[in-house]
Amino acid sequence: MGRVGERLILDAEPLGGRLLQLTVASPGGGLEALNVGAAARAYLLPINTDASTLARGVEAEGVEAWVEDWLSPPRYDRLVEVVVVEGGWEGVGRVASALEARGVARRVNKYPGPLVEVLWRLGLRPGCPLGRVCGPLEDYEVLSLAVVEAYSWHGPISSPVEKPGRFKVVCGGWEEAVGSVDGALDVLRGCRPHVVVARSPVRLILEGSSRFREYMWFEPDRNLVGPRGLVVWMRLSWLPYTMAHGAPIGRVLTAAEAREAYRRRYLLDERAPRHERFRSLRSLVESDMPGAARLPEPGVYWGVVQLDYSSLYPRLISMYNISAETVDTPCENTLDPAPGYGGHRMCMDRRGLVSEVLGRLVALRDEARRRGLREEQEAIKWILVSGFGYLGFRNSLFGSIAAYETVTAAARRALAAAEEVAVEMGYRLIHSLVDSIFIQPVEPRGTPGEVAWEIERRTGVPVKIEAEYTWLYIPPTRRGHGAVNKYYGALESGGVKLKGVAAVRRDTPEIVREAQASAIARLAEARHPGEWPGAVERAWGEIGRYVKLLREGTPPIEKLVIERRVDPSSSRNTPWRRAWVKSPIQTPTVKYVVAGGGRPHPVWQGPPRSIDRLYYITLLQRAAEELPKQPRQRQP
Repeated sequence: MGRVGERLILDAEPLGGRLLQLTVASPGGGLEALNVGAAARAYLLPINTDASTLARGVEAEGVEAWVEDWLSPPRYDRLVEVVVVEGGWEGVGRVASALEARGVARRVNKYPGPLVEVLWRLGLRPGCPLGRVCGPLEDYEVLSLAVVEAYSWHGPISSPVEKPGRFKVVCGGWEEAVGSVDGALDVLRGCRPHVVVARSPVRLILEGSSRFREYMWFEPDRNLVGPRGLVVWMRLSWLPYTMAHGAPIGRVLTAAEAREAYRRRYLLDERAPRHERFRSLRSLVESDMPGAARLPEPGVYWGVVQLDYSSLYPRLISMYNISAETVDTPCENTLDPAPGYGGHRMCMDRRGLVSEVLGRLVALRDEARRRGLREEQEAIKWILVSGFGYLGFRNSLFGSIAAYETVTAAARRALAAAEEVAVEMGYRLIHSLVDSIFIQPVEPRGTPGEVAWEIERRTGVPVKIEAEYTWLYIPPTRRGHGAVNKYYGALESGGVKLKGVAAVRRDTPEIVREAQASAIARLAEARHPGEWPGAVERAWGEIGRYVKLLREGTPPIEKLVIERRVDPSSSRNTPWRRAWVKSPIQTPTVKYVVAGGGRPHPVWQGPPRSIDRLYYITLLQRAAEELPKQPRQRQP
């Protein structure tokens, strides 16, 4: 729990000289700027010269310099001498650039940058109170948020060129509806928030007012996590607000790993050779495989239980000490995490960097779940998800193809063990996918909970009952086999669970989501197999009702809006890209309606004069393909 009167560090930027400016959230509301003394540092690897000689020459440039020993990649088993240069922000940068230009030194330890390195040294952890380093999950009462939403004819606006009809401002526990930009700014001025939560187009509209005052912004359309999750990312990575906001997950993860590398004196050298050893074609075929997934049989299954491994990949990385510097490294104690699965041997004599960082994150997520911190545990989950992927990413500072292959091999072994236990205990395997299995009792010799316990006992990875279904439906693909990543079902506890189908996809227009959800709700009325045919018939009745509305009726235009995220670097001529390029100001997403003739009509231009009915009927028919087959009509 935060202490009364504490100020929270949000942002930081160098001022020049030996000064750093912090932006802090004050207890009374609003933001403060504080200046602190902070020298910058650069780390230089000598080229064809002695480190001590280089350090003496650097000191003549008006900065301090000394020599430190660091462990060199990729194995971090060899000491090298590094020259550390310290001084004012401009002076250090100038000296380092000059030495690189002369070819006598090369900058190392460049990630995540001099600013974050200063925060590490001074113990100024973003997201924590000024004057002390807090824990990643510590609560805070200082930070206040205001949420601003702007609405047009179709709902929340998607472009700053739209003219909002109304604003909604939530601040200090109160909600106010106002009709203008000035009205929204008046509410913000009265409640004095530290951070304003608003989508990118709303921010641009507010900033365009002459009455605008500076705020810290949180843009939900640019972030995978919410405001509380962003604070967790800042604390884990030590990235200040402006560096963490909108950052890809890999940046957050790599910053956390770099912090551990600095603590160990592991040199961060982007040019260090990381060559793979020579391997036979057979070895490549055996090792270069992804996680396991079955091609299930499509159809409806009754009494299915879904068991999930908890954080499978990061737990395996931590459990088996999988890291770039431990894989296939000669040492006294080695271990093969997946015998027979084409993996590699891990050195167990010292803790790997990646396994150490991910192990701490797994423990932290477990704690967040125990405490019911939903947004915080979700933020940690995203980092853990990226932890495995970045092992195999070619530009990753701490990556290794061999380490990546070892994780996938261990995961395939763990999933095979789960399948084996389920079958041994009298269950039929319906589907398995990366870290989940779907099982159906045949001649059960134990409850699903006992199956989960036995899997955990054999693998060492916690297993939970994710869902118990009255029925589970796996839709077919156009090739006839079951979809790997799509399923839905009626839960024993009530309600339905949907995965991958149109009703939960963001790029599906509301009218199609609504139609499919209505159809699945009709299916959920079936509580035993005898009720299934009637439920299927009623589900298709819902689809027919929406098809008729689209073909002959007047569907609400706002329910035809399609929202898509746009990749600016892509040159594909998609409808959403054509709608996006029409806007004078581009934002991360675009909303459009498919007008008559198949033309993408951006919503900021107002409602279209006509709609392409056939286009939306086709979308609905594709969504209907994810339903059980329509019953044949009875002959009169």
